Amino acid sequence: EGLLALVVIFMVVPTVIVVLLSFSGDKFIRFPPQSWGPRQYETLFGSDEWLAPLWRSLGLGFSSALLAVIIGFSAVMALYRTAAPGKELLQFLGLGPLLAPSVAYAVALYSLFADLRLLGSFFGLLMVHITMALPFVLLIIGAAISRVPRELELAALSLGASRTRAWRDITLRLLMPALVASFIFAFIGSFDEAIVTSFLASIGFVTLPVEIFSSVRFGVDPVITAIATLLTLATALLMVIYGMMRRRT
Repeated sequence: EGLLALVVIFMVVPTVIVVLLSFSGDKFIRFPPQSWGPRQYETLFGSDEWLAPLWRSLGLGFSSALLAVIIGFSAVMALYRTAAPGKELLQFLGLGPLLAPSVAYAVALYSLFADLRLLGSFFGLLMVHITMALPFVLLIIGAAISRVPRELELAALSLGASRTRAWRDITLRLLMPALVASFIFAFIGSFDEAIVTSFLASIGFVTLPVEIFSSVRFGVDPVITAIATLLTLATALLMVIYGMMRRRT
């Protein structure tokens, strides 16, 4: 219990300090702050330097997560509900981006994207983020569908339901928490990704994590604490929404 308490404290205390620093009125990061106020939030929402990368990251994260869930869900249905040959190999290949080192993956993609002239393009980054999010979708939905007996659909069909209605009202409904969870993990993974994106992005298309790392290289801007606080609240809100949806199913 003592070790668990230390681990919890180690995880919670830095977050609490960042939240407190986000209400600092100082021009530099220091704890405790010399003054308090909404200065960091006013700077954040009044500066296109931070808002533009934020909107890019939100758009890229939402698009890649949505497409990854659609593609991953279709792949899981094919892997677990059909007798297609080579399913084990396809599943292993789907988990490949999770096994490859990020730096090696980024260097290989840089050479490929340079030849295809996709460096710094939204479409190129979208394809990469979808590929990197697919393993999480396959693992989460795959684990969920393995616990859904196929006999439930067969029972519904025997009682007169159409195949579409049986799939929609039984399988899809039971998989909904897994779909939401995979979307959340895919979105967070895309939003937080910085290593591969820093290789493939350009000056005209910089995401929020890349902008933060670039800012840290030349001096830590206290606005980062406001960004971190908002991202923490957003992640907590997504977890609450997922918990509420899981209780309803």
